[in-house]
Amino acid sequence: MPNFYAERINYSMKPGLNALVVAAVGGSVFAMHFGGSCMLWPVTWGQQTGTAVFTAYLGIFISAIIFPWLAYLAVSREGTLFKIAGNSVNRTFAQVFGGLTVLVLGPLFAIPRMSAAAWDAICQILGLDYSPFPALLLFTAAYYAAAFWFLYRRSQVIDKIARYLLPVLVITIVAVVTKSLVSPMAERVSPFFSGHPFTYGFLHGYQTMDLPAALMFATLVIAGLSEGYGLKDRQLNRYLILTAGFGFLLLGTSHLTQMLVGASTGELFTDVTYARLYATIILELWGPVGGVVFNVALLFAALTSAVGLGGGTASYFEEASGGKLPYVACTAVVLFLSGLVSMVGLDEIVRITAPILDVIYPPAIALVLFIAIAPGLKGARAGAALAAFGWGLFEGAYGYAAMFGSGSTMAALRSFFPGAEAGFGWILIAAAGALAGHFLFHKEGKAGSTK
Repeated sequence: MPNFYAERINYSMKPGLNALVVAAVGGSVFAMHFGGSCMLWPVTWGQQTGTAVFTAYLGIFISAIIFPWLAYLAVSREGTLFKIAGNSVNRTFAQVFGGLTVLVLGPLFAIPRMSAAAWDAICQILGLDYSPFPALLLFTAAYYAAAFWFLYRRSQVIDKIARYLLPVLVITIVAVVTKSLVSPMAERVSPFFSGHPFTYGFLHGYQTMDLPAALMFATLVIAGLSEGYGLKDRQLNRYLILTAGFGFLLLGTSHLTQMLVGASTGELFTDVTYARLYATIILELWGPVGGVVFNVALLFAALTSAVGLGGGTASYFEEASGGKLPYVACTAVVLFLSGLVSMVGLDEIVRITAPILDVIYPPAIALVLFIAIAPGLKGARAGAALAAFGWGLFEGAYGYAAMFGSGSTMAALRSFFPGAEAGFGWILIAAAGALAGHFLFHKEGKAGSTK
């Protein structure tokens, strides 16, 4: 199979990959995680933290950079999301927890959200104040057709992202950051909130959902490295960690520089956040031409994340079905469902599925941290994952109860757990589960099997 970077460089795949190839694959990892949220959120983080921007960034670096990179480390040690969940607990847990994860980060939430962001960018470029249905239908068909083109050959996804999508994202970031830092718009001001900046940063980095997304993106990186470059076994795992590390180095740099851009706005533009704030800053710096460039970059960023999530979802269902559902067919179905969701009321779907995010994140973190830090404590890992999943189910039920105006009893119960209001109530539960699991499943191999 011809390869974009391999065609330009003569190297032997036995000793390893050329530095440019590592940079290209790592750049694709960065691009998939950059997506919509990581493109738009850091500027607002910087605006709101102001003079405390570096302290807040430290919290973000831990929860949004180190934690997701550890997910790639976990995959390199134990395999895909399905294998990690199955080997840690059992096949049923892998199917339930893994299925929820890929459905919410796939066709029911994140992928349609990406296409909605892309359509909003198109409307801004064309100056449309509303969404004509025929135009939306045509765009949706074209958008998901483009996503399918990136995905239909799994081994080429990473190279395609590096070749066609990554350059636009990098150019946009460099242009915005350079001009803003050379000519700051205002002096930094005190943070907009009363809490500790580190806590603010940690919580907001935690909310990017990059850790569970990494468990899905890793599948495509593995396919690119193994099928595209012939790597396998230890060499494959080593380069998975290395390329992901380079990608997160880029993402961490992007977060910091864009936070500095936000901090440079001072008391300007305090009535807008996220996409509107970013667009306002670019218009201020570059004028109308900058606005068009920004929306083109947003379109590409959204497409990149949608491609990564779509490929990860399709790969999961292929593996979970034992190969009975082929990857290409799963890809087509996932993208078709995502298109339908984006057409029939995304806001309502987002509202309905949002509590499920609280279900999947705690066990994902528990699994990744145990595999990264204490891989031999399999019983403790199983207990922590099950306990965290149980807490997640409670949080999800509370979210749905609150959605319909009830749940006061659950809220009172929830308040007894330290950190629950900040999203960390699961930590104490997971610790208790780890302790119980260590004694119940103390023998190696007793907990967990995908067979």
